[in-house]
Amino acid sequence: MKNLFTRIKNQISADLHGLLDEKEQQNPISQLNYFIKQSESELSKVRALLERHYSLRTKFQVERESAIQMMIKREEQLKVATEAGSEELIKRASDDVNFYKEQAEKFATLITKTEDEVNFMHEQVNQIEKKLKELHTKKYDLMSRQNMAHATKKINETHHLLNSKMPSIDFNYFEKQIRDLELRVRSEFDLQSFDYKIEQLKKDLQNGFKKEA
Repeated sequence: MKNLFTRIKNQISADLHGLLDEKEQQNPISQLNYFIKQSESELSKVRALLERHYSLRTKFQVERESAIQMMIKREEQLKVATEAGSEELIKRASDDVNFYKEQAEKFATLITKTEDEVNFMHEQVNQIEKKLKELHTKKYDLMSRQNMAHATKKINETHHLLNSKMPSIDFNYFEKQIRDLELRVRSEFDLQSFDYKIEQLKKDLQNGFKKEA
């Protein structure tokens, strides 16, 4: 049991540094996520073992209580057999008293041992959970640094593009194109306006002729 906890803790504390050193340039976030998932999977196994220990402790308590009850019952029966002078029943009851007494003591020892192990496991789980929180914090720090690195790279690329392309851009040409477009639009508008006015005059004249007729 202790070896399992030791392996997990060592894996989280020691391997993390090697992981980040070796994989920093490859894909640290992806690598760290994979490492965290592995550690959380191991922690789930530990929690399952802890739950199993709780169940075992409960079972030992039930068995100890049952043994105590049987010991008390046989002690009472031993009294009856002794009063009756039945050697056979005295031996059977006496043997059972000793047996159930031993059983109760064995389960008491198991309960104490299991409780110590449960406390140990709780402490180890707590330490592992803290280390995992440290991992998540480290991941968020790396995500921020990675994002800033990408942003800085794009900013530098954009500055380089602007600095290299702007001198070669003929803004006079673009301005001339815009002026030509503005003139065409204005001319088309004026033409359409003139044509519209003429059409209206035609209609007015036609209507005037019709009225005179």
